Formats: sequence, C-alpha cells, structure tokens
Amino acid sequence: MAQAAQFLGFFRFLSALGGVFLLCQPAHADDLRRKVPKDRPVAAAGETLAAPVSDVRPGLAGSFLSGRFAKHNQDLNEAARFLNETLARDPENEALQHETMRMALLAGDTPTAITLAKKLASTKSVDPLVSCLLMVDAVKANDFIRAKTVIDQSATTGLFGLIRPVMIEWLKVAAEESKGPVDMRAAIDKAGFFAPFVNYHSALMNDVLGQNAAAQAAYTKANIDPAVTPYRVVESIANFYARQGKWDEAQAVYDSYAKANPQSSLIPEKLLKDAPPKPLVADAKQGLAELFFTTASILFGEDATQDTFLYLRIALELRPNLPPAQLMLANLYEQVEDYKQAIATYDTIPEGSVFARRAAVRKALNYEALGQKDKALALLEALAAKYPTDATPLITKGDMEREALEYSAAAETYGKAIARTEPLDAADWPLLYARGISYERAGNWNAAETDFNRALQLQPDQPDVLNYLAYSWLMMNKNVDKAREYLESASAQRPDDAHIMDSVGWAYYLAGNYPAAVEKFEKAIQLMPDDSTVNDHLGDAYYRVGRETEARFQWERALTFKPEKDAIAALQAKLANGLPPAPVPAPQVSAKSPADPSAPRTQVQ
Repeated sequence: MAQAAQFLGFFRFLSALGGVFLLCQPAHADDLRRKVPKDRPVAAAGETLAAPVSDVRPGLAGSFLSGRFAKHNQDLNEAARFLNETLARDPENEALQHETMRMALLAGDTPTAITLAKKLASTKSVDPLVSCLLMVDAVKANDFIRAKTVIDQSATTGLFGLIRPVMIEWLKVAAEESKGPVDMRAAIDKAGFFAPFVNYHSALMNDVLGQNAAAQAAYTKANIDPAVTPYRVVESIANFYARQGKWDEAQAVYDSYAKANPQSSLIPEKLLKDAPPKPLVADAKQGLAELFFTTASILFGEDATQDTFLYLRIALELRPNLPPAQLMLANLYEQVEDYKQAIATYDTIPEGSVFARRAAVRKALNYEALGQKDKALALLEALAAKYPTDATPLITKGDMEREALEYSAAAETYGKAIARTEPLDAADWPLLYARGISYERAGNWNAAETDFNRALQLQPDQPDVLNYLAYSWLMMNKNVDKAREYLESASAQRPDDAHIMDSVGWAYYLAGNYPAAVEKFEKAIQLMPDDSTVNDHLGDAYYRVGRETEARFQWERALTFKPEKDAIAALQAKLANGLPPAPVPAPQVSAKSPADPSAPRTQVQ
C-alpha cells in the first residue's frame, strides 16, 4: 500500500499549500464539496476567482456590483457580461482585467480570456493563468516554440510550479525536440507525493513517441496499487496493451482494478478484440489537455471548485471532446446548482464513451433537481431497459421513489435492482438496507426484517443497519435485549451519531430510566436540533421527569419540523393531554424512523 500512502500524503500536501497552490491567485477558501448537502446553502460560484476589486471608478459601481451579484448566484455568463461592461468603461484597471479574464474563462469565453491575458502580459504579470492562456493560444496556432518560451518564463511556485516541468516536456514533444525516450527521472525525484502523476505523463509521452519499453515501465510505476490508481490511468494502461495486441495484459489491468473497486460502473464488461483501439492520447496537444484534466482531477478531490473549473476549461479548449473532463465539468455545474448547464454538458459526451452511461444517470438526477421528476424517471426506465444487466438506473430510480415517500414503489424497484446484482457481496449491503427501509415504511415489517438481517450477514455489525433494526424492535417492544445489544455495538462504533444516540435514549426511556434518556436525547438534539423525532422523544422524557413545560415546548418544536402524517395526531394529543401515567412501556407512534428514510443514496456517484 505504499502508493496509497503516497496519494493520501499528496492530498494532505496540497491542502497544506492552501491558497498558494491554486491556479487563480489570490484565492479564498470557500469551495464546494463533491456532493452538496441539500440542507445547506451553496457557496458562490466565483468565490475563489480573485481578491475583491476595490478601486472601481465612480459611475461603474452598478455594472460591477451586478457582476458580483450574478457571480454569487451561480450565473457565470451574466457575471462575465457585467464584468466586461465594467471593464469597457475602465479598460486600464489591471485588477479588473484579472477578474474579467478569469470570469471569461469560467464562462467558456476563451477568446476574451486570451485577449485579456495578452494585455496583462505587457504588464509583466506573474499570474500563472496568464501564462497558461498564452500557451494555449500558441499551441492552437501550432507554434510550440512560442508556447514553450512562455512556460519557460512562467512562475515556478505552487501547484503550477509542480506541473510546469511536465508541461515543458510535452511542449518539447510537440516541437519534436525529443529524439529518444523521455526521461523524467529528475522531475520524479523532486516530485515527492506527485511522483505517480509525473510517471503517468512520462508514460503517455513515451507512448506518443512510440517508445514502448519506456512507456510500459512508466505505466507500471503509475499503477503500483490498483486500489488508489485513478480510473483514467487504468484505462490508459489497458489501452496501451490492447494496441500492442496484448489483450490478456489489458484485461488483467481491468480485472485488478475491478477487484479493488467492485462498485465501479466504468469498467467495460468485456474487451472487443476485433481491432486495436485508438490511443487515448494520440499527440502532444492531447497530452497537454490530459495534463490539465489530470491536474483538475487532483483539485476536484481537494474541494477547490473554482480552480478545478479553470483547469478543466483549459483542458477542453485544447481538446473539446474529452469525456472524463466533460463529465467532471458537468459535475461541477451540479455543485453550483446550475442543473440546466450540467445537463447540457452531459449531453456533449458521445454515446460510445465509457462515461456515457454514468452521464445519463447524472442527467436524471439533474432533472429531478429541476423539479422534472417524471422526466428523470422516464430516463432511468429507458436506461434500465437499454442496459438489462446494469442495476444503477434502477437503484437511482428506487432512491428517488424512497425520497418521495413512495415506499412500495421503491421496494419494488430495489427488488429489480437486487435481482440484477445477485449474488450480492459485502459491498451490496446498502441496497438491502434501502429496500428494508422502504418495506418498513410501507408497513411490510416481515420483508423489512429479512432484508436488514441479510444486510447484516453481508456486513456484520454495520451500525446503520444495527440501529434501524434495533430501534424498530424497540418500537414494537420486540427482541428488547437483542435490540439493546445491537445499539451498544452501533454506539461503540459511532459514539457521536445523533440517530444512534436517539435510539439509545429510546431504549433507556422504554426501560423507565428517564433521567438517562433525557441525557441522551439532549446530546442528540445538540447534533440534530431540527429533527422532529428527537424533539418528540426529548419532550416525552422531559414529561416523565416532571419538566412538563419544557416537554410541551419540545412537542411544539417537533410539529414545526415536518413530522410524518401519522405522527402529527400523536403530537397534538400529547400537547392537549400530556402522557398517560408512568410506567407505560407500550410502543408509541414516533415522528419519524430511526434513520432518515431519505438516507444517503445507495450507489450513484
């Protein structure tokens, strides 16, 4: 696992560099995560573009502030338009030129960004984005000598400084300066955690040059541990072997990756051996595009959304049809909640790409986010019919139905997905867990219990399943001792999990230990203050220890947090009449299930 440690260490290294390594400097760290929680606001799309411009001339504030407003509302095109309008009225404002250049590139207006980069170059700007855009302009004109001169004179610090030697070497290949195998050992020795990345590009360069022995050696060094090797590297190595007619070696590369990443939906079902495939990177221009894409991939994993956008835009300017970059760009649009643009970007991925199926599933999720659920479900149903062995469209459809409280439909859909996935292995426990939740919410407890128990057979001591099953037993006053045993195990694994803490509190409550129940519920409510179930439970426990005013306050709060329909009447009755005299260990209607029925989706990434 040495390479795993290298990659993890490299990510920590990038984090430690902070704003220094980012392409768009200076930067402010307020970026989005890969999966945006629905319950928190989304950070502004342009928050890392540049330092605030303070020296805007009088009379320009309207368009400048409109640009800022558009940027904060994720409308990159409008932000670029307003900033261009401002710049037209103050054309020598250098800070405004930098901001407008970045916004133009983010909005996909590369010609404007290049024009501004040329103007800024005359000011001796050290901004690496200026160098990148000048390099792109030269490469598109096939003037590789000029491109190399630009990068030779560019900054040598931060992440740009780390990829700069690789960029220079690609430009040497493009200018036909490399006469033999590319030797990047000096750069690799200095790269530290960056070494696998440099090895990968060294392999690609030698592959382009037809230096097969050197390419194979470098590919091998880039793929020491399939558990952490990026899929793009795996795909490139398999492609290399297939082009040499070494089909068994190509299949072995995919098999090793599949074993280490069993949930991946990208692995081809079988290699077609009728003809050698085209190279994934055929020339130096495509190699430079690959360099910016793979750099964006690193930033993508580090939550640097704006900088990832910029690197991807450069990659796609050099190579517009680059499916993994298109997929990542669409995912970034999702993160800033520009779902229409995400869908449009997914549509650019060609049907024959290995990424096309994933793009189609993501499109469905974006339709759902736009409120077009019927369109989303129709797309997923069409995908399920088109790919009869693929469970992913059905799993996604089941997730949508479960989150819409359509539990019977969800259980049926999950059942179809399970049939396609059999035989299940340890990694498939979430599928049984999701169907179990759906059965339980639909009132089919026997089927739910069967799924929960089977999930535990696949993944013993899984805390989510232990909690849901134990809590359900407690609510039915069934298997109480075993339920407490399960909760002890779940709590030991996740002592700060609010759902599990609430379930433990309920076990104390049913046992008549009301002070201990109060303590657990109070801790749970600190973690989930807006959860209807926890407020309801805390109200019950307060009532039992004589704190009736506080109990009614908690019940009233529980009613404000969207309890399920069958819980509303129970809460209203408690507000009107309190609780019957203690001890009353009989089960009651809870405000919600122990684990949120709209629990994390089961597979789609």
